Amino acid sequence: MSTFHEHAVPPRTPVPGRAQPADRGRRRGAGKRFLVVGDVLDGILVHTTADAMGLHDPAATIRHRAVGAGGNTATWLGWLGAEVDLVARVGVDDVHRHERGLEDARVRPHIRYDARASTGTEVSVRNRNGRTAMSDPAAAGLLSAADVPPDLVARADIVHLTGAGMLSGGGVDRLAELVACARSGPARVSLDPSSPSVVRALGAPAFLEALAGVDVLFPGREETLALTGAADLREGVRRLTEHVPLVVVTVGADGAVVGRPGRSPQRVAATPATVVDTLGAGDAFAAGFLRAWATDPVRIGSAAREGGRVAARALGFVGGRPPV
Repeated sequence: MSTFHEHAVPPRTPVPGRAQPADRGRRRGAGKRFLVVGDVLDGILVHTTADAMGLHDPAATIRHRAVGAGGNTATWLGWLGAEVDLVARVGVDDVHRHERGLEDARVRPHIRYDARASTGTEVSVRNRNGRTAMSDPAAAGLLSAADVPPDLVARADIVHLTGAGMLSGGGVDRLAELVACARSGPARVSLDPSSPSVVRALGAPAFLEALAGVDVLFPGREETLALTGAADLREGVRRLTEHVPLVVVTVGADGAVVGRPGRSPQRVAATPATVVDTLGAGDAFAAGFLRAWATDPVRIGSAAREGGRVAARALGFVGGRPPV
């Protein structure tokens, strides 16, 4: 049995005498409304010195955090002062906990839950060699276009679709339905493929066909190559612009590559950052880019630099979301 559950978030009213964060004063994206549809998960984040199976590390740092690409992007938009709604699905026992966390981050949550599905979980293990992530989407994998209230789509200026569990669950038909739902209102539509495993699960040709109507795509390097079969990134970006009018590829410490039809790909340098944890940095980039692009869709390079600035802030925190 599926039930819709949501709480209203009080309107933003500055507290007299309290200094507001510098980022809150930025007017980029002011007056625009964002709708994020995607994953909200429980995360188990492990930082270990172990570098092989079978080793025991009694000094590992293990943290529990709310994660998921949808929640990450929405909370960074809220941190930037944007008006943002989030549609997600979690287990019935976790609705109020996730609602409270999202509301604290200035996000309006619209949470679906199903008594037969638990909240999805992601386990992220990092050591000196890199990161390995494992996820069980559970309830997030059941999220569909039917869960998205039409009035939210009608009011949104930008609808952002993201989350490996949501995008891979239900196959390419569900992806196409989500895009069609996002396009049913006046909003521009953005999509983050989230993982090369999503592309492989759905098949690159079917995935590209389902993107019809998407205005901006946020793949990483691996998603770009998986979607296009290209041997190098620039060629992959060029091929993606045959399907989507604006492609913004995040490439970690190398920044981002922006692609538009008929133009050479544009490299945008990364903002220098102290790296504590890379989890969620791409979601933060999307939030920064979308907030700037919402007001000025022409200055793409400027929007990409704003995305890089927000991503650099995300790299300084564990877990992919801003502190609240």
